[in-house]
Amino acid sequence: MEFRQLRYFIAVAEELHFGRAAERLRMTGPPLSQQIRALERELGVELFVRGRHIELTEAGRALLEQARCATEAVTHAAQVAREVGEGTTRLRLGYPAAVASTCASMAVRMFRERFPAIVLETVVGHTGAHLTALGARQLDAAFVLSGRWERVGRFRPLHPERFLVAMPEEHPLARLLAVRVEHLAREPVVLFPRALDPVVHDHLVVDVCGGAGISLSVVLEATTLESSLGAVAAGLGLAFAAESVVDRFTVRGIAFRPLVATAPVLQVGVAWRREATPKAVRRFLAVIDELARGPGFAERGGRADHHNGHRRGAVPVASG
Repeated sequence: MEFRQLRYFIAVAEELHFGRAAERLRMTGPPLSQQIRALERELGVELFVRGRHIELTEAGRALLEQARCATEAVTHAAQVAREVGEGTTRLRLGYPAAVASTCASMAVRMFRERFPAIVLETVVGHTGAHLTALGARQLDAAFVLSGRWERVGRFRPLHPERFLVAMPEEHPLARLLAVRVEHLAREPVVLFPRALDPVVHDHLVVDVCGGAGISLSVVLEATTLESSLGAVAAGLGLAFAAESVVDRFTVRGIAFRPLVATAPVLQVGVAWRREATPKAVRRFLAVIDELARGPGFAERGGRADHHNGHRRGAVPVASG
């Protein structure tokens, strides 16, 4: 029994007319009749009562139910194979650990609502880990921080992510509205290990500070923002914090000031591999584009109220 014979049988059984069934199948009547006869010979039963009007036999009615199930199963299997081959049924997405991007959460929520049939797997991590996973084909797309697009394959920027300097409230720099890179030249700094997030580490150390001729004096490496702020509160040094995550932490005795630098600002965006883009990734990017066209999207990416509550007693930034 061939799959096409089942299709022919279903058409005749539903139309109860060889001419209409042949037209539906885009073939002529005699070949269709021959295929049905061949099917009946193979099964050893008559499927139709032929006369002035065609009717299904008991065997025909039994076969019709099973034939529909069989053809639906085959069609579904083929569709699943195509979707898996195109990356449609699953999206492995790297979610940001170092920034609090509301754009990312909005995109994930909308994607789940818009495409419930696609299994969305989110992996929380830093930019460095996400880029490594993309290169190893362990992720399909990821939210990352980047300023050099060639590092991340294909990249769609969403909104800027600026950095603040965390310091004890009694520190002299806390009297300023903002901190220039030059102010960090003689300050002890608490920094995260480069292996944790090479992209952001190099941005701060090489692009921001090195570009201004400043060599940071790193006195401690901390793997989490909580531990960095704890070290700042203990007076061990200054630390950097992404602007979007500052409002998550309320550490007594710490002030935050914007970091003023000439280096390009990092962008939060979506990265994906350079090769052919799977359908699930294209659908996710379509959601991103739809959100980006909405009013205030870039503003919603970072903090809604910049530095509110961090400027008590502030005076203008010094020129030197």
